[in-house]
Amino acid sequence: MMDTGFRVRLKQLRMQQDISLRKLGEKAGVSYSILNSIENGRFQPSRETVIALAHALRYEPITELLVLSGYVDEV
Repeated sequence: MMDTGFRVRLKQLRMQQDISLRKLGEKAGVSYSILNSIENGRFQPSRETVIALAHALRYEPITELLVLSGYVDEV
């Protein structure tokens, strides 16, 4: 199971914007099943997926999400 920081933050941001997993997936170009797996800790998103989700949620700073998802060295 992956670290909970990113998945918890992702769900918080999604809920704050009242957006479904399916809608977020459409906006970010990520499938519903992948998003569901990320939020449930069964899948580690790629760096590109984290960035796409940040853009879809219009979230800044993107670096916060990258760090939470384990991409500390690439920030």
